[in-house]
Amino acid sequence: MKRSHSMPILISFRRAFVYFLFSILYFLVSPCAIAQGETICIIITGLGGMPEYEENFLSWGLATEAHFQDELESVVYRLDGRDKKKSDILQLFEQISSSPPKELWLFLIGHASHDNRNYKFNISGPDLTDQEIKTFFDGLGETRTYLIAATSASGTLASKLGQENRVIVTATKSATERQPPLFMSFFLEAVNSEEADTDKNARVSLLEAFLFSHQKVAAWFEEKGRIQTEHSMLQDNGQVLLEKKNILENNPSNQGTLLASMAYLSRAVEQPYRTREARELASQGVEIEREIEDLKFRKNQMPEDEYYRVLEELLVKLAVLHESIAEMEGEL
Repeated sequence: MKRSHSMPILISFRRAFVYFLFSILYFLVSPCAIAQGETICIIITGLGGMPEYEENFLSWGLATEAHFQDELESVVYRLDGRDKKKSDILQLFEQISSSPPKELWLFLIGHASHDNRNYKFNISGPDLTDQEIKTFFDGLGETRTYLIAATSASGTLASKLGQENRVIVTATKSATERQPPLFMSFFLEAVNSEEADTDKNARVSLLEAFLFSHQKVAAWFEEKGRIQTEHSMLQDNGQVLLEKKNILENNPSNQGTLLASMAYLSRAVEQPYRTREARELASQGVEIEREIEDLKFRKNQMPEDEYYRVLEELLVKLAVLHESIAEMEGEL
């Protein structure tokens, strides 16, 4: 009985101390480049029914390809659904599943439909279905998976594909939103936008890009005086479903634990250090930050007091390290 009364007090103290450390690190830590594991990006552009639609889809696909290759240095596969068949796509899925990467991004850019049973992404020949995407994702094991479905009728994918270690972003909220969405246009704007970088850490996360695009789409329809025909959604780790920014504003503590808040679409601005020792310590800091991010993913798999104890140790270590760097660089 004594332990059951004291444990919440201990956990509350550790929580308070952890938040205190975060506030210190906010001032001590400059943005560091995130640790880069193997990342694969698949971009599939589909049929549009009209040349103008297909021009948009192809343009967005090419821009996404260039960004992931040049900015994020990912391995990129882009398939044009006007001439690539379902068999080509499934062959690529099988190839990647045989040796899963640490992180995978899948972009579907085009037109899709729903027949009350399956989501169908329109390509030449038989369409790609949600069940085939699910089979691919299920075969990736522990790969962190991000799906951006910039298509009509994509809202059904959240319930079909959502689970732990996945983020599902859809341009629409239901199968009945069938107009070609503008979401991808604003999403691409977000990745290099200072406005989208709401936490001002010099890099844009998937969550920030989603919220930026969500707001911009609504503003665009309002400005044009038109009924909004698309409402984007985000499902994170199979548990959190976001449709509006105010969900985060009402529960700001949710943001830091979302997988989408830790998946970055741009590199951090590198901090120049004058001394070799400081650069070595900065490299160690990246490793500690990686440990913290991984710890967040494992929070639900360990006792609460153990989670906060380990987090406290890592944050103390990181704070001491950055204080040492500041002393070396003559900033303290």
